[in-house]
Amino acid sequence: MHFATNYANLAGMKQSAAPASDDGLKLSAWLPYRLFLVTAQVARPLERFYSETFGLSQAGWRILAVIAERDAANASEIGRACALDPFAVSRGIGQLTELGFAVRRSGKSDRRFAAVSITRSGRAAFNRIAALGNAIEARLLARLSESERATLDSALTRLEGESARIDADGWRALRDDAGAP
Repeated sequence: MHFATNYANLAGMKQSAAPASDDGLKLSAWLPYRLFLVTAQVARPLERFYSETFGLSQAGWRILAVIAERDAANASEIGRACALDPFAVSRGIGQLTELGFAVRRSGKSDRRFAAVSITRSGRAAFNRIAALGNAIEARLLARLSESERATLDSALTRLEGESARIDADGWRALRDDAGAP
């Protein structure tokens, strides 16, 4: 018998499910979770495409997208842009160089800061993946009117700024703001 169950039985307590409560967070209505669901649902077909077609990991794809936009980015810049830890950035850059999608060049003044650039074959792969990404975005936005698109863009810009502040301030500040113990 499991220790916790055994202990509860010994203490004469019955274990039962807690009743549903109306106070607190409802995951299905929580904005960050709803945004996550939309992202996850549209990311899966894109991820299957770049994984099956090019053998790319999610980190590899994100890094490819960054270096397609910012030539000669270094690992720190890539990590910030992709929200990846240094280990994932290193592995992703390694994958891209193995696939011939990127080249890594040592920094002129400091060899630790290598610049990563996209190759022609990397650009071709990126363009094919981006075409599918653009099709996904177009399909999503087709469900909205022009004014809804403008409102969504404005709202997302404000949410991106506030989410960056929340991230920078940390959970303790949030707890303090909410007056929680």
